[in-house]
Amino acid sequence: MQNSFTSKIWTSSVRKYLPFFLSSILVIGACSKFRVDDYNPYLYGRVKLGKDLKELQVSIVNRVPTNVPNQVAVASGVIYVPDFEQSLIKAFNSDGDLKFVIGNSKEKQDKVKTYNIKLGRIGLVTVSDGDDIYVQSRVSREDAKADKVAENIYAKKSGEFRTEAEEAVPSVILKINDSGKLSQTIYADGIGGSIPFGYVERMEAGNNDLLFVFHRQNGAMRLSIFDESGKLKQKVEGSDFKDSLNQGEAYTWYVDSFISHPDGEYVLGSFSFYETKSGRFKNRKIIKYELKDKRITPIKEIQDPSETLYWVLNNDNFFIWETEVEEGNSIRLQVHDEDGNHVNNIRLNYPPPRGLWRETWMDTNDEIYSMKIRSGYLEIHKWK
Repeated sequence: MQNSFTSKIWTSSVRKYLPFFLSSILVIGACSKFRVDDYNPYLYGRVKLGKDLKELQVSIVNRVPTNVPNQVAVASGVIYVPDFEQSLIKAFNSDGDLKFVIGNSKEKQDKVKTYNIKLGRIGLVTVSDGDDIYVQSRVSREDAKADKVAENIYAKKSGEFRTEAEEAVPSVILKINDSGKLSQTIYADGIGGSIPFGYVERMEAGNNDLLFVFHRQNGAMRLSIFDESGKLKQKVEGSDFKDSLNQGEAYTWYVDSFISHPDGEYVLGSFSFYETKSGRFKNRKIIKYELKDKRITPIKEIQDPSETLYWVLNNDNFFIWETEVEEGNSIRLQVHDEDGNHVNNIRLNYPPPRGLWRETWMDTNDEIYSMKIRSGYLEIHKWK
């Protein structure tokens, strides 16, 4: 009898407090799922701006440094900085000491190690885990026709955009091995090819000596994947997704970006949809394309034009970049799992003034870097 009475009291209590218990679990789960991890920058290294070979030589216009790279490559504790003024690649340690120079330097100094390789107008630079250096080398403006590239403000990672189209100068990609020797000249159709790259938006060295180049070819954006020998291994274009993107004549779609997993197993494609008549943004879709079996899987649909696909991590999560307009000095990286579920947020807090900060980028180790110019130095900051 006593056990029965106790059981009734327990059952009554459970019924009374169960709704509150379940609500608490839901609230805790929601807070956990959409929590924000605040990242702050710390100074990783800096390079002095100046006129000496051991400094980054830039142009000063109205007391403002110009012709400065938006981002640099960092690998094995070395910072690879393109010196556009001298058409050189300068490798510095984190203390700003020059370790070596790649290119034909006009200034000769006995204490500066130089690898004499003919470089054209330098574009993007990336470095593999094995310390192979990839340099986009452009021909001179007089030797090539300019290719106007259409501007799409919704494809930008931040609020900055230009009002004029850029000129795309044909280029090749030079692979320089860790001994400072030119080992490959890679064209858009691979090593030994003849088709130069036009407009190149992004170039990344992946795992297993892969190279990913997001560029324009025959009027359309393409991701070209090259293996360690410089051979064109695979290419991904908007036409590969057309069966999943067809929405009739009411909407028009455009390629935002293709970003590969660092291992090269699959690519995430980001596509923007606009109303055909009004030109207004409708949504953005992220679709997974598995390279081996060419299987296509819809992953995510985005309604806000300010949110863009940013990076694919080694653990198969991916980042969506979201500019926080209200706060001004921060951006948010939405963390999504491989199924497109929003699992976390990372906020990058830029110390003011925000205008000093330049590009923010990531490497194949999933490290986040930013760069800014301050007090005559190019500063590289790492986020943690």
